[in-house]
Amino acid sequence: MKVAFASRDGKRIDEHFGQCRTFSIFELNVEKYKWLESRSVYVEDEAEEHESRIARRVEAIGDCTLLFVCSIGSDAVKRLMKDGIMILKVEPESEVIPQMNRLLNLLRERPPLWLVKSMRRSGDWDE
Repeated sequence: MKVAFASRDGKRIDEHFGQCRTFSIFELNVEKYKWLESRSVYVEDEAEEHESRIARRVEAIGDCTLLFVCSIGSDAVKRLMKDGIMILKVEPESEVIPQMNRLLNLLRERPPLWLVKSMRRSGDWDE
């Protein structure tokens, strides 16, 4: 499954979803994870309408199953949930790699139901 992180530098989760211009994307399965790419959100106008701002970001991570953010508004939460993307809110400045390590350990040991459901939704869980 693909995991997105709202991050300026790809190393720390340090962005509010609605202002995030870059998402760091990882691939995760029960054996390993790997970084895939950074995805930029094109922002033409800083005064962009609220709905458009959310839609651009949802579109950028639409193939992801999980999203890590430090802050997110309720409208964005509703839209992401509707699109099947689970949101994990973490402390600002949390590091990306330790979060990926935690997910991998959860998958290997005793995955919680929310993680199993996410993996099934992405087609990466056969059990």
